[in-house]
Amino acid sequence: MKPGILALACALALVAAPQRGGTEVIAPRAAPSVDESVAWYRARAAAGDAAAQYEVAHLEFIGLLPQSAAGETVRLLTAAAEAGNDQAALLLARLREFGFEGAAPDPVQAFAWYERVAVRAPTADLRATAAEASRRLRPRMTAAQLAQAATGAAFSSAQAHSP
Repeated sequence: MKPGILALACALALVAAPQRGGTEVIAPRAAPSVDESVAWYRARAAAGDAAAQYEVAHLEFIGLLPQSAAGETVRLLTAAAEAGNDQAALLLARLREFGFEGAAPDPVQAFAWYERVAVRAPTADLRATAAEASRRLRPRMTAAQLAQAATGAAFSSAQAHSP
């Protein structure tokens, strides 16, 4: 068993277990198995939970979970990013910048996602990371690509470029 999956199961046991307030005694219960944890996250992701979509996609990206279908990682990241998950948007931008799962790099989409995170992320570290990536990518883009990224056209064509 990979250590990350065990960590996921432990985290889920701490977070997903019902918590009551006050001083009531909560009967101990067995921690969910790894399979139960993964099933719970996948079900939440399928139901449109952006945080779960990001977590599943991230675990797939780093190799701790297999994809249940080809292109699932990018599909989940795109859905989570479009729902406002800035961590998903930042990882999606990186996948678009360098290419992933046989898809060619797409600097226009990468730049657009980096710029979006640089402006709206709630934390300074995410904003700074995205701004730095945007500055790094800008010199490698043409004026037409920069214009396309600025108009938001990159987001409207996101589905056409999904692997």
